[in-house]
Amino acid sequence: MPFVNTDFKDDLPNRVDIVDIINRRVPLKKAGKDYKACCPFHHEKTPSFSVSAEKQMYKCFGCDEGGGVINFVMKFDNLGLVEAIETIAGESGISVVYDENAKPVDLRLARYRDLMQRVGQFYIQQLKQSPAKDKAVNYAKNRGISGEIAKRFELGFAPPSSNLLSEFEQSEQNIADLKAMGLLGDDQYRSGQYYDFFKDRLMFPIHNAKGNIIAFGGRAFDNNAKAKYLNSPETPIFSKSKELYGLYHARKYSRSIDYILVVEGYMDVVALHQAGISQVVAALGTATTIEHLNILSRTTSTIIFCFDGDKAGKKAAWRALNITLSVIKAGMIVKFLFLPDGEDPDTLVKKESSKVFVKRIENAQSLSQFLFNHIKAEVDFCTIEGKTLFLEKVSTLLGKINYETYQQQLLEGLANEVNQSVEQVKSILERQDTLAQTNTFDIPQNYEEPPMPDFYDGDDNYQALIPAPTKSSNSLIDQMIGLLLNHPSMVDETVELRVRKINDADVLQELTNSALLQEDITLEYMIKPFPQKKQQLLDLYNKKKVLKNYDYKGEFLDALLKIEEKQKEKNALLITNEAEYTKSLQARKGQLKS
Repeated sequence: MPFVNTDFKDDLPNRVDIVDIINRRVPLKKAGKDYKACCPFHHEKTPSFSVSAEKQMYKCFGCDEGGGVINFVMKFDNLGLVEAIETIAGESGISVVYDENAKPVDLRLARYRDLMQRVGQFYIQQLKQSPAKDKAVNYAKNRGISGEIAKRFELGFAPPSSNLLSEFEQSEQNIADLKAMGLLGDDQYRSGQYYDFFKDRLMFPIHNAKGNIIAFGGRAFDNNAKAKYLNSPETPIFSKSKELYGLYHARKYSRSIDYILVVEGYMDVVALHQAGISQVVAALGTATTIEHLNILSRTTSTIIFCFDGDKAGKKAAWRALNITLSVIKAGMIVKFLFLPDGEDPDTLVKKESSKVFVKRIENAQSLSQFLFNHIKAEVDFCTIEGKTLFLEKVSTLLGKINYETYQQQLLEGLANEVNQSVEQVKSILERQDTLAQTNTFDIPQNYEEPPMPDFYDGDDNYQALIPAPTKSSNSLIDQMIGLLLNHPSMVDETVELRVRKINDADVLQELTNSALLQEDITLEYMIKPFPQKKQQLLDLYNKKKVLKNYDYKGEFLDALLKIEEKQKEKNALLITNEAEYTKSLQARKGQLKS
């Protein structure tokens, strides 16, 4: 993101009218020399929000919020500093001055964004004028989408033929840019020819936080279509793991954002807006990511995941919970809402009304409730063995939490679930964690390394008796990394737990954890945490590329088993050598005394 020139930022409030900017968002009424309204930042019946044209400041005497025009737009529109400045300048017809010493903005990006706006307008025009528009219009009406909501989301229509190509083919630059944006594909049957990526679909523009169109989603009219929904591929201006459909609209059309509801599809977002529920977003064809959670936590303190109540919905919710544990922080509340089987927000809100649906949102499960209930359903909780397994599974998740206060609260909740004291449960978990970290297999828990003798005479045999990591172990780890980078989907909780117990395998462990937490993770995202090892990881990736029918998981598990066996042998050898050395040492002490 570019940096705004400091002088421009400081002078902007002097060049705009705060009354005009705020009045576009909150209707103001003249009250003497100032303007008043009900505060947009807290609920009130009597206006206590005041805007001073003279001072170019706002102040609420109810909640004590106050400041200048930039601060207001940042808070009301839920924007960062640069985004707020760009918004104010855009509404006032002022060109933003950026810092010339900062890294220059890639000129292609502005060209891409401009083209995407034009493509969005083209699809809107096709919805109005195309000879084939009736199917799109009828589909929207049958789904209960009003003209107002269609306009709000800038819905459009991609006709059955290559109309987009016809519209822009007069410019070679346009053709190149449309290909870069994933909107045109190469015709494999006709050299040098192209075709529209989206055909015969209702089009949903995807906006970034500023409201710029950066990608598209297309919905087929035939429910039996091979791909019911089709999304733009990733491009220089669009990354599906970092964007949320409807976030711009949630910020723009919600008076306040006391929560964000995360749903699964475009139509769910649109239908809930139609019902008057605007605090809603959807992931773009991928599971929830850490980036998604970071974005949402900057917008609201309460995030509510909404899933179907079937097996697939529960599985998706569990993935979201696992992602959340590592990033949850002070002031962040996460809940889970499960709908009746066979229902989604789109169908349910039409059946039971928005008021009833909002009640469901208010009664969503807390993260801790879902966590405990989900694991209880996997074990026989009525037995000692089941409770033991319950403790083990929950403790694994507790280790992922970095927010100590919340970790402690979950620990107390866990103790309550198994009817034991916090101290007892904590002791059990600490012992389990110690065993997992040391991975000493048969080594006794009270085992301690023998001290060096006071009369040590330079004998280095002790160090030689401790096996060092072997080249064969490192080779196996590299083999596993290469396979994992090619096939991250093979990781499940059992594999991740076994890999976590391998000694000296930090990179493999982090890659495995990332693969478990994020579905459809890309190679780029997996290797991102290791900039210094990027080329090495890419070499391992290319080395382990295999045929589609190859048993890559079998090879991975075979390598894992070999490492586990080597590690167990090493630990057993270590115990034997320690005992032999101690025995030898005692004998030497006896000889010296005699």
